[in-house]
Parts: sequence; C-alpha cells; structure tokens
Amino acid sequence: MKYDRRLSDKIILAHKQACEEGAVEVARLLFDALEMQLTSIGGSLADKRKEMPEVNEAYELHHKFLQQ
Repeated sequence: MKYDRRLSDKIILAHKQACEEGAVEVARLLFDALEMQLTSIGGSLADKRKEMPEVNEAYELHHKFLQQ
C-alpha cells in the first residue's frame, strides 16, 4: 500500500483538528508524536524535509493552544 503523505503531515493535521476541537490531552499526545517522528534517528523513518513551514505552524499553534 502506498501512502501519499508523510506520517508527520498526518500528525500535523490531526493535531490541528484536536486544537480546533479543544481536545487538550489529544493535542499534547499528537505534538509529542510529531516531535518523536521528526527526531527519529536515521533509517527510512527519519523526516528529511528541508523546509518545514507546516511544522513551524504546528509548533506555534500548539504553544498558543496551551496558553489559553
């Protein structure tokens, strides 16, 4: 089965939805999962994107969401 999006892209979308729905704990868990995915060491699982505007937006959204 072929996937068109990176796992991290799917996590970012789910995190955004959790924030929009006010699901604090889910947003935190997804944010942790995003960090884990982005920092995986080597191998085919490592996220090798050069520019990361979506990731930067997710970080900003997460911090704004937690400050509410």
